[in-house]
Amino acid sequence: MARRTVAGWILAAVVVLGAAAWFAHWINADSQPDTGSPESVKITDSGVRYEHGKQVFTADYAIHNGEGHAVTYTVVFDFENGTTRTVTRRVGPGVTVQGMVNTPFEKPRPSAEGTPTGVRVADISTTE
Repeated sequence: MARRTVAGWILAAVVVLGAAAWFAHWINADSQPDTGSPESVKITDSGVRYEHGKQVFTADYAIHNGEGHAVTYTVVFDFENGTTRTVTRRVGPGVTVQGMVNTPFEKPRPSAEGTPTGVRVADISTTE
């Protein structure tokens, strides 16, 4: 009989601790960092430009903060040649900021292998 009582207490403890963990996760869900939304960062233009006499592939971007408070955005841009660029910008409430990221060509001709032809937003994270 003592064995059943101990097993019952253990089972009850597991159920209570599981419920407490779920409740703590539910309570804290709103305090986790927002991962941003795809609509908050847009690539507005991209292409080949010349900087200091060298070809570079550039991407112009816009970050819009639709929140009612300032937010810091960390955005990872992924160029098709495997290069990534990370941008961190603090954006005020209701404000849109613009910027540019770039990567040099690994080959001198735009059609050469290793030359990016596109860029995408790979990751967006935000903090207050």
